[in-house]
Amino acid sequence: MESIFKKSIIFILIISLFACQVDSNCGSINVDYISFETVSLNANREEIEVQVIFDSIVSPQTDSVFFFQDTLNAFQLPISPAENQTDFFFYYGPIVDTVRFTYEKRNRVDSPECGIDVEYLGMDTAFQTFDSLIIVNDTLKSTINAPNIKLFIF
Repeated sequence: MESIFKKSIIFILIISLFACQVDSNCGSINVDYISFETVSLNANREEIEVQVIFDSIVSPQTDSVFFFQDTLNAFQLPISPAENQTDFFFYYGPIVDTVRFTYEKRNRVDSPECGIDVEYLGMDTAFQTFDSLIIVNDTLKSTINAPNIKLFIF
């Protein structure tokens, strides 16, 4: 009888050890930045990558000024987690283009160990001055292999 009791106690201890293990799968696929790609149209009206040098990009909501030294056609800019909109002012040469993105925030709790995960979705433009801008993906996730925004530069 005593050996059954000891085996039961050992079994319960082993089970409780695995039950109290911290969830190591706390990695989130949600991101707090917008990915951009700059494109143009060739003579056949097909999209081609365009390299652009922005003198600076300013975002009042994120209290940030971004300076780029190289030409680029793909980049990421952070959004404001405190608000439901973020403005960007793109300075290049004598041109200043502006875009205001609006989005919805949804808080999720996967587990008490992982804490709160913020999901940004339903991204839209409230205002923009680019020649053309296309929202490819309106949900900000790291698993999407395409940009969120295509900026058409002519």
